[in-house]
Amino acid sequence: MPVRILSLALGNFAVATGAYVIAGMLADVASHTGVAVSAAGQLVTVYALTYGLAAPVLSALFGHGDRRRLLAAALVLSAVGNVLTALAPGFATLAAARVLAAAGAALYAPAAIVMAADLAPLHRRGSAVALVVTGSTLATVLGVPAGVVLAGPLGHQGVYACIGLLCVGALATLRALPRTGGVPRVPLRTGFGALKGVLVPAVLAVSLLASVSDFTAYTFAVPLLSHVGDPAPETVSVLLVVYGVAGSLGNTAAGWVTDRIGAVWAMLIALTLLGAGLIALPLVGGSPVLTGTALALWGLGGWGVLPAVQAKLLDAAPEAAGSVVAFNVSVVWLGMGLGGIVGGGVIEAAGMSALAVAAGLVAVAALAPLAVAARVARTRARGGAEGVPRQAPADEPAVSAGI
Repeated sequence: MPVRILSLALGNFAVATGAYVIAGMLADVASHTGVAVSAAGQLVTVYALTYGLAAPVLSALFGHGDRRRLLAAALVLSAVGNVLTALAPGFATLAAARVLAAAGAALYAPAAIVMAADLAPLHRRGSAVALVVTGSTLATVLGVPAGVVLAGPLGHQGVYACIGLLCVGALATLRALPRTGGVPRVPLRTGFGALKGVLVPAVLAVSLLASVSDFTAYTFAVPLLSHVGDPAPETVSVLLVVYGVAGSLGNTAAGWVTDRIGAVWAMLIALTLLGAGLIALPLVGGSPVLTGTALALWGLGGWGVLPAVQAKLLDAAPEAAGSVVAFNVSVVWLGMGLGGIVGGGVIEAAGMSALAVAAGLVAVAALAPLAVAARVARTRARGGAEGVPRQAPADEPAVSAGI
């Protein structure tokens, strides 16, 4: 089972690297295409919104087939999109190539997460999902810093060509996965039925706000860090690695916490760390050590939310697992796109100095839907109106709307 999960994680690493690496290459992309850096940053928004809108639709259309074949098709599509990104002569064709790559990633991630959950024993589901998501966190550890370092000698074209090859390499590892055969088709309308009630929408709201918080700042991470203390480019790369390593640890720890004390507790801890790290960032006075500490908290919290959210959604709607995972992937990426828009608006309205605090306040706002989710989950565990009696883990802390 671990080898199979690692295969899924490698594919997730490949497609996620293609998504995140651009944050370290905005200046190169802007120079090559003749647009402003702020306009180049909107490629992140184009990718994220495409991903967010495509994930539930593609899952409904194709999620009923053999998942191994589906994962292979997704990696091929992502590889083609990244190679076309490398070959794109101008901004419009570059944006079109990013749409294609985003569609491949949107097809891959929900299928990989559901397959990981199916392959793992019930008591290890949170950890299995976390391991797949670790592919994304490692993309931030290696992807963005690599973009900063490699954009000079290779340009963004060379970097994206390498990512295309990485997708092909991940494709070769899919032989480790079993064939799943066909599963009943879940129509899009039926999939949306999973949104009935309060619990699933509340958990999705937590996921959305956490993503907006993270990417309001992360989309502009390089100029933000330069504004905080004007570090050297090498120091910026190290700080981004600190964020990514912390994100990987936070993701793994969240799976462990989810399996042992519950998904709601894991979300609460992660949101607290996310908000604290972002709000502390402009207060560190440019000290590399303190800046690294704030980035570590930010990474721990930002990447600690997703495994807990996924596990809670799978617990809340096991009969519609593919749909709720696709919806969550969708809202995460919509949050990334909205984060870029919000971050750009904050910079225009209040300057770069306000960006991290604004992002941190969004994380604080996510505690409100978390309180709703905790209350409804407790009601369901007791056999209330939102669900039938069932044995549930010690999952819900005493969270109230007053948090």
